[in-house]
Amino acid sequence: WLQWERCPSNFEAANFHPKKLVVLNLSWSEISEDWGGWDPLKMATQLKVLNLTGCLSLRSTPDLSAFESLEILILEECENLEMIHHSIMLIKSLISLNVNGCRRLEELPIGIGRMEQLRELLINDTAIREIPISKGDLMKLEILCASWCPQLAQLPESIGSLKLLTQLDLSHSEIDKLPESMDSLESLTQLDLSYSYLLPHSMGSLGLLTQLDLSHSGIRKFPESMGSLVSLIQLDLSYSGIEELPKPIGSLKKLETLNAFNCALLAHIHSSIGNLTFLSLLDLRKCHKLAQLPDSIDSLVSLQRLLLRGCLLLKEIPDSIGKLVSLTELDLKSTSIVELPQSIEKLQNLRILDI
Repeated sequence: WLQWERCPSNFEAANFHPKKLVVLNLSWSEISEDWGGWDPLKMATQLKVLNLTGCLSLRSTPDLSAFESLEILILEECENLEMIHHSIMLIKSLISLNVNGCRRLEELPIGIGRMEQLRELLINDTAIREIPISKGDLMKLEILCASWCPQLAQLPESIGSLKLLTQLDLSHSEIDKLPESMDSLESLTQLDLSYSYLLPHSMGSLGLLTQLDLSHSGIRKFPESMGSLVSLIQLDLSYSGIEELPKPIGSLKKLETLNAFNCALLAHIHSSIGNLTFLSLLDLRKCHKLAQLPDSIDSLVSLQRLLLRGCLLLKEIPDSIGKLVSLTELDLKSTSIVELPQSIEKLQNLRILDI
């Protein structure tokens, strides 16, 4: 293990024989692709981790072919990096490639799809224009993060063949349409589409999805297919254009967190919400058009926090509110409620009441 952050560009070493070096951290160094230290490092054939975070003089990665055992390559915040040397394709053991924050990097190596062991591909905040993969490529990929990629116009249709993909982040995306094959990502557990106008046409096959972030998105209607997300635990709709929570919401029976904060157009919640017996947080703050809560809300036996602050049209809460035996926080501030139902006395666990 060698950690030499901020290594100077004029580094020279005599009798440096890193044959058994496994981890090399050169983050925030002044080195470039022409740095003299790369030659003695070629004998580090057992190197597994190479961290070049913040090496601002790098415009290209060096020839990496000597690092035949490399598993993790970190190029994060190499802001002047424009190219990844083609020798990376010779590294058959690479598991993780991180180019987050490489804002001048416009393309990935053409053959990246043939990196059979790659499990993590992080390209957040880059200028990458496409992900050059075909059907059958990157079959072991588990994590793909491509947020803040303004030049990425589309995803390959073959993305549906990534059968082991568990996490997909497309937040802050300029992509205007998702491939129809998206519903084939049957192992997906986390999907982040926040700050975008994206929503899969069908999500019925995403049965393992536990976290879905649609905050700050252009979504207006709750798709029928979302009712098939039977494993969903967290749903974030905050700051979205959603207009109602229709009947399918009641099918998300494992849901624990429902965040609809500042959904200014949300006017109706279907009574099926009462089916969400594991729900612990219901955040409806600043839903300015919401005038009524369904009576079925009294079935939310696990609900601990009910946040209604800023629901200006809300004049009452259901008389049966006292059935919410787990409730610890009730926020009614800045609503039109003038009287609380008598059953509120039964809320023995209530610790915070804002009115």
